[in-house]
Amino acid sequence: MPRLTRTAVVDAALDVAYRHGLDSLTIRKIATELNVSPMAIYWHVKNKDELLDAMGDRVCQELELTGDSSAPWWEQLGTVLEDFMRALRAHPGAADIAVPRMLFSPNSREAMEVALKALGDAGFSLTDATQLARHGVRVAISLVTEPLFTGPLSGGVEVSSERRAHVEQEVASTMESLDPNQFPNILASAELLGDPSSRAAFEKLGLATYIAGVRALADSRDVSS
Repeated sequence: MPRLTRTAVVDAALDVAYRHGLDSLTIRKIATELNVSPMAIYWHVKNKDELLDAMGDRVCQELELTGDSSAPWWEQLGTVLEDFMRALRAHPGAADIAVPRMLFSPNSREAMEVALKALGDAGFSLTDATQLARHGVRVAISLVTEPLFTGPLSGGVEVSSERRAHVEQEVASTMESLDPNQFPNILASAELLGDPSSRAAFEKLGLATYIAGVRALADSRDVSS
């Protein structure tokens, strides 16, 4: 058996979080995944809190910035959020725990610096720029982890084929029961609502909506300060 490493422990934890959800993550479950005793895990992480920190650090470390500093501020802001979303997609089950670790990772610190500078260049006060940057991070997380009705992901967690089939059957039954005169738009959108392949379009539109909102605020200066 290969020697157990901290990297292997973190990888197993990320996999468990993806397949079963962060709430289900325990040292014992990780040990089972790795076919080792729980005590073997404690050689590499002192407790669950340290493990969660390591998982958050992994997500942040994989953030790679691709922006152009000469681009307009709104493009810089959109690109840095796209970069963040790309890192989150690799480990959606750990998305929420990445946020508290963002200032501890050089890559995520740089991303936040870019976002704050872009918002400052747009004319926002430091207070408003900070709140908008924080909101942008939450938007990015929600776009990556949001379940798409009957799609294969639910909150960033893989859903079993049995559970997915059950939900799809319930949705189909509900659609058949709807009055077309009362719910014509839901029925017209039924296939799109349940199309898991629409995630890319969902994320693109969601990010574009956030950026458009920030640009509108910058133009109107209808902000808190």
